[in-house]
Amino acid sequence: MTAVIDRPLATPRAERTPHSPRVAAIIVTWNRKALVSAVVDALTRQSIGAGVLDLVVVDNDSTDGTLEHLVSLWNPDAVVQNRTRLAHVPAFERGQNRTGTNLGGFRSLTIVRNAENLGGCGGFNTGFEYISHALDTERHRRTGTAPDYVWLVDDDIDVAPDTLERLVATMRSDDRIGLVGSRTMDYNNREETIETTIYFDPRTGFMADHPAPGHRLFASHAAWVSRVGGPKGRHAFSGVRDVDIVSACSMLARWSAVREIGFWDYRYFIYCDDADWCLRFARAGYRIVCDLDAVIFHTPWHHKLTPARLYYAQRNILWVIQKVLGPEHSRRVLADRVRGLMRDAWYAATHRRLFHAEIIRRSVDDATTGRWGKLDDQGPQTESIGDAFARLSLFRADARVAVLCSASDSLSLSASLRSAVASAGEVQPRWIEIVRNDVPGHDSPAPEGVERIVYSGRRRSKLRRQVAIVVNPPEAVVVFDQSNDFPLLTGGHNLHVDRKTPTRVQVEEDGLGPRLDFLTKWVTTRFRARAWCRRAMPPIHDSRPVADMEPAHA
Repeated sequence: MTAVIDRPLATPRAERTPHSPRVAAIIVTWNRKALVSAVVDALTRQSIGAGVLDLVVVDNDSTDGTLEHLVSLWNPDAVVQNRTRLAHVPAFERGQNRTGTNLGGFRSLTIVRNAENLGGCGGFNTGFEYISHALDTERHRRTGTAPDYVWLVDDDIDVAPDTLERLVATMRSDDRIGLVGSRTMDYNNREETIETTIYFDPRTGFMADHPAPGHRLFASHAAWVSRVGGPKGRHAFSGVRDVDIVSACSMLARWSAVREIGFWDYRYFIYCDDADWCLRFARAGYRIVCDLDAVIFHTPWHHKLTPARLYYAQRNILWVIQKVLGPEHSRRVLADRVRGLMRDAWYAATHRRLFHAEIIRRSVDDATTGRWGKLDDQGPQTESIGDAFARLSLFRADARVAVLCSASDSLSLSASLRSAVASAGEVQPRWIEIVRNDVPGHDSPAPEGVERIVYSGRRRSKLRRQVAIVVNPPEAVVVFDQSNDFPLLTGGHNLHVDRKTPTRVQVEEDGLGPRLDFLTKWVTTRFRARAWCRRAMPPIHDSRPVADMEPAHA
């Protein structure tokens, strides 16, 4: 590993006083050059003063010109190459020396360029490693210039001007505090709070806004909720709440505690890495708190979910449960959680969502076999609706396309889809809308050229409505947002449409062969997972594995 040479620090915009904290901030980014630059700009406007910040931006091998964009706008003090595939085994190499000082007024600004996308987990570990090697050397500790705190910041947030000042004040109020998180408000609706308190339920392994009965904070949380009106929404939030977990979209950590606890579990890639860290801090005796006055603005996390992203959340939470609960307790919770995931996988496979089903199965299989890092299969590539319909020969008057409508706005999504297809081809297929009877508009006359089949949520109704479709099956089946409760038995390819990108689709093959293939893998995983749950022991996986370990999905 190449050591990082100490360098002169940038001249701060405002002088630090002896009482000023020294904060190392880490932003991890990947292909979001405009967003990350806006976050850097927000940090220059912090009321505590940019001069207390040593900012480290970790670029996860972006391909959109992020590095060049940041260099041109902010003139960083250093650009460091990290030519490694393992964030926890860095290989920092100093790039060309730069002249002058950064344009943000930071104490220092460094961009670390990773050789590949190491995810949020690997990116923050890269930042921790850089701080350890460049800002927390023996000389820094001897002269009292090592970081007091490290601030983890997402690359797609906006930060209120007093956020860091409030986080630091809360941290300084009690030496037992190890982590301080922010209150999160909706980026696009800035009067709406979307996240405050997060608690871990050891009975189920789930995380929630409210603690479970029996939790040490159950009574105090209930009293607080009754006073303010709830943990989310448009309430008058203020003060500091003890919690189990705070989000890394804005998390201040005591650096001396980080040295003690270690960095992030290198296996995760994204999701649950911050929760794991919080629970490890708590296990070591530190308080985890949310400062309700330290505000950041962020897009709700569920708006960014895809089946591939869910893989990480589902796989990683199994490892969190395995780590934080005792052996006997964790085995029971793991068994319950695995049974639920395998049921979800089976349901998805029988409801025209084979890739979603495979993602769930893979999350269980990879957790039990120790496959860590990045998922190697992101699913079918997206393509334009016109290209997909042309490739599948659906621009024919005798072609039949079924559209599964179970969400409240499904009929409007179906209308938009037909409009997009109409603009892409002259000859249109025959459309079949399969609509649940609680969807608004299900009882209205079907549009011209559209056949409508209405079903209820009862199993008998779903089976009876299959008859007409089995006789004359559709050649393609449209599923919106990976959500559907109608088990259409026949039909050709599945066309998955995400409402965020309604003019593009993912095409997946369905039918007897793919379903039998999935069933074989499902049964194998089920037996393997049962054996794993029976013998599960807490692993030793915090941040520093042996150097020759490689990710299974490299």
